[in-house]
Amino acid sequence: MDLDQAERVLSSKGYDILSNPGVMLVVRKGAEITIYPGGRLLMHPVKEREQAERLAKQVYQDLGR
Repeated sequence: MDLDQAERVLSSKGYDILSNPGVMLVVRKGAEITIYPGGRLLMHPVKEREQAERLAKQVYQDLGR
């Protein structure tokens, strides 16, 4: 995944980009979402699988994936 392009797309959709040093940390709706170049997501403090799935679906949808 091109993190620079992902940063531009997500920023234009209202995500707050905190950093992009090879991984990108995004804050959306109270969750911290780290996006790795391979497309893997790490979410904190998400405790329920359903919430994680909703957030992941929204991020991937916003990225056009």
